[in-house]
Amino acid sequence: MLSLVTGSSGLLGSCLTARLVERGDALRLVDLVAPSAVPPNAEFRQGDLRDAAFTAEACRGVDTVYHLAALQRMKPHVVQLLEGEIFDANVRSTANVLEAAHRAGVRKVVYISSSGVYGLPQRQPVDETHSIRPIGAYGRSKVKSEEICREYLARGLDVTMLRPVSLFGPGMAGVFLLLFEWVRTNRPVFISGRGENRVDMASAWDVADACLAAATRPEGRGEAFNIGSAGVPTTREQVEALIAHAGSSSRIVSLPAGLLRNGARALHLFGISPLVPEHYLLADREFVLDKERARKLLGWTARYTNVRMTTEAYDWYVSVWPAVRPLGHGMLRLVERLTGR
Repeated sequence: MLSLVTGSSGLLGSCLTARLVERGDALRLVDLVAPSAVPPNAEFRQGDLRDAAFTAEACRGVDTVYHLAALQRMKPHVVQLLEGEIFDANVRSTANVLEAAHRAGVRKVVYISSSGVYGLPQRQPVDETHSIRPIGAYGRSKVKSEEICREYLARGLDVTMLRPVSLFGPGMAGVFLLLFEWVRTNRPVFISGRGENRVDMASAWDVADACLAAATRPEGRGEAFNIGSAGVPTTREQVEALIAHAGSSSRIVSLPAGLLRNGARALHLFGISPLVPEHYLLADREFVLDKERARKLLGWTARYTNVRMTTEAYDWYVSVWPAVRPLGHGMLRLVERLTGR
């Protein structure tokens, strides 16, 4: 059986590839960025899914497509892109993948959407019937891509959509590396508000397992599923557990949530904020997903708690930090000066 993984060089792509290798699948891997290594029984094709001809060739002879590829702000090669460019790239890529899969007679497409489609949560826990109000271009691109998935579903293509929260695992990128660096260097850890809110997260290994379940369970046809954590403590409890795990002398510093939001919003307008709206608008909000639908229809349950995935990701970071250490940001240095840290 030949499986295609788009976005194979990323965090989720590498974990899913490892799972498929364990299962014995023949693999075709596609990404803009070349992987550090190509596993046995796999071929890698470097290219842009916005190229319809390239995408059509990638889908030829494939049984299952796992469409993970998407541009988002945390990736180094995406930082300079405008919001409209991110939206256009993600939507066009998905449309090309679905059209190519449909023409090639692909048996199954698993599409990785995002919990970002929900925007600011209106109730807890957030289930799949929650209103769709994305905040930024990334979330809007996922909403539009889900609409395209349903169009192809009506044309006979078997598609399942997964909506994971922020991913943790080896090779991760983004704002959480700042947290790891603060803890590693015994510096203060800044949180928004008192940290009494709970925020769902997802292990890339758990999401990879959900992909495999979605590809094999007929009950998932045409459905969207929340994918998150097996246990969600408060933000403060999670950071405290990480500091204890690391043996760090870091201390938690609470910043007024309203001040942080307004400051980050103003800096975002000038393109100098270390946070995007999805970060600073949700930082002090309760955001826990209802994962019951995935359990009932896919037979999937998360194995990783927030604390386990965070501490394991921290251990990975400590092992490779010189290569992935986040560059200092002027806004963060300013916060440290203002708080006397």
